[in-house]
Amino acid sequence: MVAGRELGLSFLSLNAATARALTMHPTDAWIMSYLQSVPADSPVSPGDIAKVTDLTTGAVTGVIDRLEANGYVTRERDPHDRRKVIVRPAKKSKKIAEAFRPTIEDAVELGLAYSTEELRIITKYLHESKAITERTIARLRDL
Repeated sequence: MVAGRELGLSFLSLNAATARALTMHPTDAWIMSYLQSVPADSPVSPGDIAKVTDLTTGAVTGVIDRLEANGYVTRERDPHDRRKVIVRPAKKSKKIAEAFRPTIEDAVELGLAYSTEELRIITKYLHESKAITERTIARLRDL
């Protein structure tokens, strides 16, 4: 549990350092990280972002406004429902991905040091830890 907490805190610090390096708000960097993790063919709405981040839709709109003004995202109308908006990373967002390239390369190298079975166990543990975290979030929302 201590190692997991330390990793979580390290991720928070990484997000803050990334935001500082790119001169953006930490919440903007957090949402960009989420958008870049979603497959390109999966539409993401502001409501989806609000659910994942636990921010209000108003706060998400403000973040999207900033990211769009700075060229990191675009807004598009959903072709299936013109009332909905889809948020997509723009070309400038590749700058963020480039900032993480060394980290990703190091993570791949680390993963290669483990057997397939060890990676299955690690992955299972991480998924189960995420489920515990999500249950805790749901409980806290109900308070």
